[in-house]
Amino acid sequence: MTDSKVFLSIIIAAHNSEKTLSGTLKNLQDACGNNFSGIEVILIDDSSNDSTGEIIRKFSADHTQVQFFKVNFQNIGQVRQFGIENSRGDYITMLDSDDLMKHGSLPILVDFLKEKRPDMLLTKLIEVRELSNIDYKWQNQEPKKLSRDEAIMRFLIHKDIQAHLIGQFIKREYYLENIIPSMTCYEDFFVFPNILSSSQKIYFLRKGHYFYIKRSGSLSNSPDRQKLTNLIICTEKMTELLEKKFFPLILCHWLDVYLKHTKLLQKSDEMDIVRKYIRETWTFRFLSSPNVRLSYKRKSINLLYRNIKKSL
Repeated sequence: MTDSKVFLSIIIAAHNSEKTLSGTLKNLQDACGNNFSGIEVILIDDSSNDSTGEIIRKFSADHTQVQFFKVNFQNIGQVRQFGIENSRGDYITMLDSDDLMKHGSLPILVDFLKEKRPDMLLTKLIEVRELSNIDYKWQNQEPKKLSRDEAIMRFLIHKDIQAHLIGQFIKREYYLENIIPSMTCYEDFFVFPNILSSSQKIYFLRKGHYFYIKRSGSLSNSPDRQKLTNLIICTEKMTELLEKKFFPLILCHWLDVYLKHTKLLQKSDEMDIVRKYIRETWTFRFLSSPNVRLSYKRKSINLLYRNIKKSL
């Protein structure tokens, strides 16, 4: 590992990723333009039993900017926290072992970070289902400065900003103040709202650089009891953290929890927690809020109607 000053740490967690990791690492080189100046790559093999470790060892042997670790956590939250603790950059970004980035994008973004020194540079992830549809060409654009409240509003209404750590550039000091929990999913949602609400200098890149590959059978498409529990924990934490003026928008997230996971909730003692917030959507404050989309108000009214009908 070179002793030169590290400005950006790129953390990649991998578990049984032999089918995608080589392509991701090749793409990382293209995103850097083979210019790793001021960049370190932290590659972490977590409990793989395929050729993931061999792919990482070969890549690290060919690049002095790479740190390679082998761990046995079987837990994405622990892996990411481990990567943060072993990073040296002023900024941290994360790359999943099956995702991709636009060619030549990273040096330009690093230059922006060096010039503006934001607390966060947030980017809109480009969701992709067919790799053949990807356009890797980078079109440079100036990130837009957001106020803290505007950034929180965009996050809460899922406009451009979601609770992802991948593809985002965040000062390392904020990660050190917000420990990523030992969760197998939603570990990013657990810390993101707190980092966002603590930040003052926030920039947003509308046309992002990061391709988020949506694969069938992925964790995000496979709900289960543990995932639901984590989601409720994170949504409650966000509810307690953010200021009251954002409460109507937070209630939209509780509506999503209820409507998307009704069957799992019916077999859970967590239903009472969710119902408490659903009842809040039947208030004048929620239904009259100009920030709440009409579609959510309709969902709330439909639930109220169903609830009244059941009680008759």
